[in-house]
Order: sequence, then C-alpha cells, then structure tokens
Amino acid sequence: MEETNKFWSESELLELYINCMKFWGLEKQLRMTQEECAELIIAVSHFIRGRENSMEDLIEELADAQLMINQITHYVGKDKVNEVIYMKADRVKEELEKTRCEYNE
Repeated sequence: MEETNKFWSESELLELYINCMKFWGLEKQLRMTQEECAELIIAVSHFIRGRENSMEDLIEELADAQLMINQITHYVGKDKVNEVIYMKADRVKEELEKTRCEYNE
C-alpha cells in the first residue's frame, strides 16, 4: 500500500468522485463497487480466521470499498442515503434498548 501524507478536503474528494463518474461512468463504477465489496467480504473472513496480515488487508479493503461507496452515495444523493442511515440507526438503537443493552449517547 502506497503511503501518503496528503490530507484531502471534502471538496477535493467530491471533485474526485465526480471526475471518476464522468471518466468511467455509472455502470463501471457500480461494477467496481461490487468487486470492492466482494474483496472486503474476503478480507473480513480472513480477519475472523486470524490470517497473517489480515488487519492490514482489512483496512485496505475497507478503504477501497468506502471510496467506491462514497462515489455511488454522491451520485444517488448523500442526503437521501443519510436519511435511510438515520432511520436504520434509530431501529438499531431501539433494539439495543429493548434488550436492555447499555447505550450511552
């Protein structure tokens, strides 16, 4: 994995997402998202099994998948995605409270 010390601003990342979508197009980016999610699934399995270097692989695949997810999120609308995230988070919180799991806000 190549190391970098550059910190990207939110606007620089958005510009990158837009340029990727323009260059490769929605279908190719959706397919790449599928591929990165599949690689993440494998990295999770390797981590659970305790495979050597699995933490580094997990981190790399999380980053790859997150970059693709961020592109697709930007394409479909971040506010729309966040609305569903918050709705689902409310359900998870309710489930934790039902099971009397300690929940700290």
